[in-house]
Parts: sequence; structure tokens; C-alpha cells
Amino acid sequence: MELRVREVVEATRGELLQGDPEEVVHGVWTDSRTLPPGVLFFALKGSRFDGHDFAAEAVRKGAKALVIHRDVELEEGVALIKTEDTLRALGDLARWWRSGMKGEVIGITGSCGKTTTKEMVARILQQRGTVASSPGNYNNLIGLPLSLLRAPREVRAMVLEMGMSRPGEIARLSRIARPTVGVITNVGPVHLEGLSSLEAVRDAKGELLEGMADAATLVYNADDPLVAEIASRYRGRKLPFGREKGVVRALKVAESDSGLDLEVLTPKGELSVELKILGDGAVYAALAATATALAAGASPSEVREGLRDFEPLEGRMKFHKVGPFTVIDDSYNSNPLAVQAALKVLGSRQGGRKIAVLGDMAELGRDAPRFHREVGKLCADLGLDALFLLGPLAQEIASGAKEGRLRGEVYIGSDHGDIAKALKGFLRAGDWVLIKGSRVMEMERVLDALRKGEEER
Repeated sequence: MELRVREVVEATRGELLQGDPEEVVHGVWTDSRTLPPGVLFFALKGSRFDGHDFAAEAVRKGAKALVIHRDVELEEGVALIKTEDTLRALGDLARWWRSGMKGEVIGITGSCGKTTTKEMVARILQQRGTVASSPGNYNNLIGLPLSLLRAPREVRAMVLEMGMSRPGEIARLSRIARPTVGVITNVGPVHLEGLSSLEAVRDAKGELLEGMADAATLVYNADDPLVAEIASRYRGRKLPFGREKGVVRALKVAESDSGLDLEVLTPKGELSVELKILGDGAVYAALAATATALAAGASPSEVREGLRDFEPLEGRMKFHKVGPFTVIDDSYNSNPLAVQAALKVLGSRQGGRKIAVLGDMAELGRDAPRFHREVGKLCADLGLDALFLLGPLAQEIASGAKEGRLRGEVYIGSDHGDIAKALKGFLRAGDWVLIKGSRVMEMERVLDALRKGEEER
């Protein structure tokens, strides 16, 4: 991208303190550690670091312009733009950049399944032309604006993920992105530390409607009553999906050797879909992606081919053969909805013992102990053969498993290495191992240790 300093000043409603208004910058950056020369640097203030403290470093590395909200002393040749709030200014610049995009802009939110749905949609729409999507989980007030600003304005489609931790954030993201297709995957018990109830989560996800573009389409999960409540408020075009309800609906779901085979009803007829991923969450992600891609102009054949070629992301229901046993790596994140879906996949495996390695689920507020006990009960109901648990709430999972009369072993570890060591002494050929936990638990470290152990044999 190319931006003139005067355009940045206008878009952010800032004040040019010094520098040439006709100076051209090539890209936008917020991290001074990786900053390339010739870019615009936003000095963002976070909980641990303040970008203003690294302004001089950014200039040494070749930044041509800086956006600040407190005074800094820099050499005179560098353009310096002062705003009231650099984070808000970043969003304002992204909104201005997005206003010049002519292609579809797709905004995806929900309690879980956002990233998989986003990647499926991008894979489908790539067949129609250039597609940009937010990398990884760039889904917050920093990541989403950067995703927009790093995408060419001429892209055929921009696929964005919208996350949140408190009320008002999705409204802000939606107003920045102005989605032509908005997607709500589900509403579940996540971020309950910042949101007191499921109804509060519903309202937060419903903020997506506040920034939708004129004549936008809302794609939503009709099987989720809380999502349906949100959709009932939208007066524009709607395209519901689901296993039980919806215009895009799963008529048949069957497990295959490589994943799942789906028969999907769409407004353009029935569609046979092959997936290289398992689980109820994968079904809903595929249905959401199908509806979204159709709303964005994709053909049924493009949907079928895109979903067939989609590969599961690392840490999201990814199967790995580790020596003589199989690991289901779903370690990227966890919440009550996601862990339930993952445990059901484990419980449905045939042959070999079924072992769950579970870390805590974060941000569940005062009901966290109850949610963890319910996970333990589900493990018992599914007849799992062993649990290996890590985290301050591990004992709650163990208590739930005991209450549900789990017959297998329950081991509570002190750290990742302890869990991996105990697993190595327990596992045998043919076992199935699910690894899952919230991001802060870094449960992928258990998989890394298991792999290292197999390599050293």
C-alpha cells in the first residue's frame, strides 16, 4: 500500500506537528521490533509496553512517519502526526482504507469456530480471484485494522475475524470493516469474566449488526436460539444455516476414512461436500462457510472444491501420528462449547484407548468451577479411559469425572513436562490422545514433548 502523510492526517483527524504532508509511506506497523523501512509507525500504548518509548527506535529503522498521542522528541525530518488516541486512530485509518475497497468484505464473529470458518471461506473464494484474510487470529482492535491496511484495495474479497473481550469491541470492529456479509457462528459461555451472562455474550456478538454495510447479508446459525434472537433484529437479507434449521442445511453427515462427507441443502440445490476434518464444530464451520461463500457470489462447485481442499489448521482438530499412537491436536484454545465438541470426537474413535489431556478453560468468571466439573462428567459419560489434567481448575474436572463415575485413571500434573512424562509411561500402541486447553495453557507443549520423546527412541 501507499499512503501520503496528508491522507493519514485527514483519516485520523490528527495534527501534523512536523514533516512533509506529501511524504509517502509504504505500509503500517505497530511493532518496532519487526518494523521495515519506509512505513508508518503507530505508537500504541498497551498494558505492558508503550510504543512511544520505541519511537526513536522506529525512526532508526527507517520509519517515515509516526502517529502519536503524547509528545516525543524526534529528528526534524520525520513526519509526526498527533492524535487523541493512537488505537482509535489506527481504526479510523483502517476504516478510511476500507472505504476504497470494491470487493466483498466478510466479517465473522461467534464464540467458537471463527478461525476455521474464516479459513474455509477464504479457501473457497480464492478460486474467484485475489482474497485477503486476517492472519492467524488477528481479530481485535489492533489485528483487524492491520489486516485491512495490509490488503490491496482491489482484492475480490476480504475475510475478517472479529473477536472481543468486553462490550463495545465488536461494534467498533464492525464500524471499521463495514461488512457486506456478516457471519455469527454461535453464542456460548466465553469471556464471562468481562461479560456476566450468556445474554451479555449474545448482545456483544450482536454488535456486528451495528456496522454492516448497506444491503449487507447476515449469515447466522439458525440452530442456536441466542443467535436467532440476534438475527430477528436484522431487517436486511438473511441466510441462515444449521444441522436442524436453515436455508443452508446438513441433510446427511457421515464419517469417512479421511474426515467427513456432507450432503448440504443450499438455495442452489443439494451439494456433496468432503472435509478433511472431524467433529460437530467442523460441520457447522463448513455450513457457515458454504452460506457465506454463496452470499459472496461463489458457485456450488467452487464451494465443493474449496472445502475439499481445506486443510485443518495447527492446533484445531489436527490429527498427528506420533509413534504408535494418534494425537488429536485441538490445543489452540478452549471453552465449554469447543471442549464438548472435541471430547465427542475422541469418544467416537474406534479401537485403542481414549485419553484426554486437558488444560484449564480461561475467562469463565465465577462459574468456572462448574463448567470444569461438567467437562469431567462428560468425560465419564463418554467412557474415556484416562484423563491427564493441568491447571488450577484441574481438580474440578477430576471431581466431575469422579461424580460421573469415570472408571479410568485421572492424573493431575504440575507442569507440561510432568504431564508428558506421565503420558509416555502410560501410552501404548493404538491409543487416541486428545490435547486441548485455553491459549494461556499452551497445551501444544505437551504434543511437542511427546514428539521429542518419540524422536529420541
